[in-house]
Amino acid sequence: MKKLVATAVMGVAVVTAGFGLASARSTVSANSAADITGVWEVTAVAPYAPHLFTFNSDGTMLSTNPTNVQENPAKPHGGTNDSVGMGVWRVVNQHGHRYVVGTFEELNALADNHQPTDKLSVSFKVQVSNNGDSFDGPASATVGSETDPSRLTGTRVVVDNDAVNAL
Repeated sequence: MKKLVATAVMGVAVVTAGFGLASARSTVSANSAADITGVWEVTAVAPYAPHLFTFNSDGTMLSTNPTNVQENPAKPHGGTNDSVGMGVWRVVNQHGHRYVVGTFEELNALADNHQPTDKLSVSFKVQVSNNGDSFDGPASATVGSETDPSRLTGTRVVVDNDAVNAL
């Protein structure tokens, strides 16, 4: 009987320790990532807008922009088509300020024959507002050998409670 009780106590201790580790991981994740995790409508200094960014809690992200916005019959090959952007991000502290830094890439193809062309790579350094509903900061966009400065301004996408309550 004592062995059964000891085994049960050990089992509870292991489960409790496991929950403690999960809680600690959640706390670390929440303290470092919760500010940016979610979906954002983003305006960029770019020839097209808006974009949607999704920041996942594991440090990955997605970026989308309107379909076919880079196609242009006046350009060679009719311009380009781009893919969903995929990338990574992390939180850094510099000079007493907290930033979210990251890079995402989009693959491009020629609009007329769908052959690959230069990819787009965007790196950014943004700060999330104190209330967590917006972010802003510099970025740089590289396509082929050309790099241009940019700026990203994001507004968090939230549940439209009025619309939901009207359902």
